[in-house]
Amino acid sequence: AGMTADGKFTIVKSSQTVDEIKPAPNLAPGAKAPPFTAKTTAGQTVNFPGDYKGKVVLLDFWATWCGPCLAELPNVLSNFAKYKARGFDILGVSLDGAQDGLTSFTKEKGMTWPQIFDGKMWQTEQVQLYGVGGTPFMLVVDGDTGEILAGAEPRGGALGPAIESALAKKKRLN
Repeated sequence: AGMTADGKFTIVKSSQTVDEIKPAPNLAPGAKAPPFTAKTTAGQTVNFPGDYKGKVVLLDFWATWCGPCLAELPNVLSNFAKYKARGFDILGVSLDGAQDGLTSFTKEKGMTWPQIFDGKMWQTEQVQLYGVGGTPFMLVVDGDTGEILAGAEPRGGALGPAIESALAKKKRLN
């Protein structure tokens, strides 16, 4: 307060308060994925990563209105088909605002993996927990340890090799 022409001022405590802004979690490979419990569109409770014991799981933040997500979907589907029998699974976190469109979309596109949905879009608890700032946002996680095996958004041509590497690492550890 009281700034003068020569740049001098007095520091005073504000009378206003704001909510704490928590730092984004460490989502680098080797870090632990923040655990959470949520409901899927099918009404099932999912505990992540604990419900994925023995699996390598792609945690996929996406939305039906997201152009880059839709462009990535064929790649996600083909990798799911290729690696599912080897212990690969997907958990979707939808940033959609309405469940009807989401349910019909995932059925039409053959997205048979569980989808977390609460209609809060960018305010979805998992979006906040993971500090997601854009979609698609993907992490490859070890379901046994919660370790992030591939971060930095393993998309496009990098997704298959990231899954392959994660499955190989998991096999060596077991």
